Amino acid sequence: MFQNYNRAQTAGALGMFGAALFFVGLLVEYHYGLFPPGSGTLYVLNQVQFTVAMICMLAMLWQMRGMRVGGNGRFARITLTIFPIGWGLLIVANLISLLTGNSDNLLYPLGGVMNLLFGLLAGIAVALNKNWSGWGRFALLLQGLYYLLIMMVLPLMLTGSVEPTQLTESLWMVTWFLLGLALFQFAHQGKMTDAHPRTAV
Repeated sequence: MFQNYNRAQTAGALGMFGAALFFVGLLVEYHYGLFPPGSGTLYVLNQVQFTVAMICMLAMLWQMRGMRVGGNGRFARITLTIFPIGWGLLIVANLISLLTGNSDNLLYPLGGVMNLLFGLLAGIAVALNKNWSGWGRFALLLQGLYYLLIMMVLPLMLTGSVEPTQLTESLWMVTWFLLGLALFQFAHQGKMTDAHPRTAV
């Protein structure tokens, strides 16, 4: 179990790094107008940056699945498996877009729907599992709710479009960073508990 906590701590750090790297990528993208479809060296480097960031975040999600942070129930196992698969589809879509120069890819909407639905459901599963104490167990639910309400429902109601802005995407990365921090702290507390178990009086 101690080794599992070490891997989880590394995955949490990767998640935080990925969110920070994605945030920096957003600053570059919006500053230089590097929106897909695009071309040129700077555009390609920016997309590679996003892809690397997403791979780091995928590693975090997959480790959360392995740690069974949502418990041992079927609902938690299914949602915490499909959510990272959906995230992985977005990574594959990015790579295909880079190789072909065409961002019109069915994997984008498919991965997006899987992330929207199963990210929220996985967040509910983790929030209901009281084995993860403290604020951290609500971090995944925060990400799911933010993605649904702030990046989808609210802009659709206000503007009739779900086109993101730099602010909404940047704050989305904050929720991902908090998720990485939550996993990091969860793993650290688990290591401390295993290293210094309570003794019966």
